[in-house]
Amino acid sequence: MNMVGFCGGGLMHESGTPNEIQIFFETLKFVEQVTFNDLDCSLVLDRLYRRYVRFEDIDKTKQVMDYYKTVLVKKSEDESSNPLLKYFRHFDSSVSSALSFYQAFGEYLPVKISVVDLPWYLLEKHRPLEEYDQLEGEPFWMRDYTQEEVERLSNL
Repeated sequence: MNMVGFCGGGLMHESGTPNEIQIFFETLKFVEQVTFNDLDCSLVLDRLYRRYVRFEDIDKTKQVMDYYKTVLVKKSEDESSNPLLKYFRHFDSSVSSALSFYQAFGEYLPVKISVVDLPWYLLEKHRPLEEYDQLEGEPFWMRDYTQEEVERLSNL
């Protein structure tokens, strides 16, 4: 089973298995269902989960993740007492890296969840953002690579 994680800028974090990431997002969906807020939760529950964070949505997406963090994590907790904290830290670090990379090089390498195992990560870096934008169904990080897809991504 491939490992997946949060990526952004020149940074990638190994956050867990696809099932662990799925459970994290199911927890966020539960929070969204039982709490009332005026935030656009689809920025996290759809864009980040299934696609990537658009540059113009970074601040709003961070606000949503910060909201989830305040609901799910006590200030004094560490990762040993609350494993969800790891995901919030990986997300925050990926956002910082993406913004730093943009400031330094003028290119936005988006915040997203991706397979982080080599060589799959190297293949995934070739996938055009348009494919993420058009994606329906489960995220790429939840799918197995077919031989045809490996060949196609290798030739981009």
